[in-house]
Amino acid sequence: MYIFSKGTVYSKGGGNMKMNCRSPHILLIDDDEKLCALMQDYLAPQDMEVSIALRGADGLRMAREEPCDLILLDLMLPDMNGLEILRELRRTSTVPIIILSAQDSEADRVAGLEMGSDDYISKPFSPRELLARLRAVLRRISQTEQGEQAPSSSAGHLALCGLEVDLDSMEASLDGRLIPLTSYEFRILAEMMKRPGHVFTREYLMDCVAERDMGAFDRSIDMHISSIRRKLGDSPRFPRYLKTIRGTGYILLKKESRREED
Repeated sequence: MYIFSKGTVYSKGGGNMKMNCRSPHILLIDDDEKLCALMQDYLAPQDMEVSIALRGADGLRMAREEPCDLILLDLMLPDMNGLEILRELRRTSTVPIIILSAQDSEADRVAGLEMGSDDYISKPFSPRELLARLRAVLRRISQTEQGEQAPSSSAGHLALCGLEVDLDSMEASLDGRLIPLTSYEFRILAEMMKRPGHVFTREYLMDCVAERDMGAFDRSIDMHISSIRRKLGDSPRFPRYLKTIRGTGYILLKKESRREED
């Protein structure tokens, strides 16, 4: 196993794993040149193409100009705060973003998730763990594109009282207005749209969306739900769409239920 930390790599044995798919393009935005080179060398044999931006402004420009499948984003950059980059990207893009940061407080993780990141990995980290999380996100995207997760509906389209989800384009809209959801948020909403009125446990949503052990991120589903609510203009106290079932999970309210809540 390897452990990556700021400018250092410690080798403890291990081997390579390979993905049997097209080479995904990963954009790594981090100012640590040695760490970037080490990560690029590690991910290349895993059939992953890695582009590197050492400054935030360059990373933001590359993300906008060069199509990529996933972004790895450091928070502590010399010219921009990583959360500022995240905020800018989320205004127009749903590309998956994983934060890499030495800032490991709960407040930092919650802020990153609420602002639209799909995951948060603390430095130093194991590249095997990073690879597993990368693959989980890329696998979800691939499955959605291939229609493996599409419900039995026409053209993979779901609609409920002004709320619409298109599984082919991975876009959601409310009353005709596009909702800028992250890939995690889209998957959560799409899953709940398939069965409105059904109570989804946190464990089920985490297993369905994250495809990894919950561990220290067992509250990330709550953060994603909170973000979806905010983007829908919903209220946890007087819900029109997403209602919390205390001690259990969440439910997407049916039309009749929302009318009763009004």
